[in-house]
Amino acid sequence: MAIQGPSYRKTQWVFEERPVSSAKLNQWDDRIEAALEMVFLLIAEAWGGGDGVLRNLGPGALVVEATAPVGLGVTVSPGYAFIGGYPYRLLESTPTALVEAPAVNGRVDLVQADVATWSVSIKTGVEAASPVAPTVDSDSLALATLVLRPGMVSIKDVDDGVNGYIEDVRVFV
Repeated sequence: MAIQGPSYRKTQWVFEERPVSSAKLNQWDDRIEAALEMVFLLIAEAWGGGDGVLRNLGPGALVVEATAPVGLGVTVSPGYAFIGGYPYRLLESTPTALVEAPAVNGRVDLVQADVATWSVSIKTGVEAASPVAPTVDSDSLALATLVLRPGMVSIKDVDDGVNGYIEDVRVFV
């Protein structure tokens, strides 16, 4: 198990030691990494264990919403989560890439948070008569599905029968 995301970066030097031996540096970093993994584990267990968005920090944590003005993109609000036992945070509202409308059949895309890169992304589904959402990538947490229709011109927060819409699939801890 290794520390994920930008919450921890291995050191490059030891205070007042020149040159730094790689054996000493690796031992120092491994101890810090082991201690941080233990802290992450204890915090995750204190929040109930498992993967999910931290509920007690507000109902809007990592919620996926339509952009304003409404278009073919969505925005993910700031929030905290645990993914694979590691802390994840999104500090500011983050717009995703624009979605391309399906050509013939409907499609379901997945909005997910990735702990390794501390980013949000959209995983594109497959067009089908009865589309299903793609599976979540490893080290990621599903936040919402985007139900997309052929000929749509926008993605909305609610189903209007014509355009694409967002379904919240967040799991809370």
